[in-house]
Amino acid sequence: MLPYWNSDLDLEIASWFPFGVDYRPISMNCLLNPRLRRVAASCLERGSEFFFMSSLGMGSIGSLMRDNFYRAEPQGAFSLGFMMILGYSPRMERLIGAGFGGSEDLSAGVAFCSLWNRGVLMENIKVIVLVSEGIFFDEEKFLTDFEGMLAGQDGDPGLAFFAEQFGYRRFCMAYETDDPLQLRISRLLYEMEFAETRQMVGPSPEVSFPPFFGLVPAE
Repeated sequence: MLPYWNSDLDLEIASWFPFGVDYRPISMNCLLNPRLRRVAASCLERGSEFFFMSSLGMGSIGSLMRDNFYRAEPQGAFSLGFMMILGYSPRMERLIGAGFGGSEDLSAGVAFCSLWNRGVLMENIKVIVLVSEGIFFDEEKFLTDFEGMLAGQDGDPGLAFFAEQFGYRRFCMAYETDDPLQLRISRLLYEMEFAETRQMVGPSPEVSFPPFFGLVPAE
């Protein structure tokens, strides 16, 4: 299992973002890069979703940042480093843990992401966050490896097809995918204060979020 990040995330989304039924959850990503469409479809087929990606080369893009796809310069922000946010699913958690768990350039963990619109909290979702350890990160190589990793796992292609054809209602309760027993165990481990106990049960279930620098231009 992936650890939990010790920090949650906040994202500002467009006022016209489809919180109801989204009729373009996959093809939207094709406006910038056909590979992103394939990645988005593969994520959906595994119970997840390609929410957000920020990098030096592509800027801030993804299903939650669809307004950036319509801009003349889709970056809309300047970011040092790499970050990807995927919708949480146990299957995607296992896949990310197996594929990038031992990577020295990339760290992965689970967090909660709050979506805001002009200071109003719209939604809070459970996500998987991948963050580069350094400022310079080759996102093209990562996307190639990630796409190959997704293709090597069985999925349900019907999910992506029907979501694109008939619309997709994406959000659920933040704790809907959690096991209450596991949450209780994690809390008890995190609250333990004795060094001897920590030595026996291992480190804290939370890990420090790596530094990530991004600049958003003024409107």
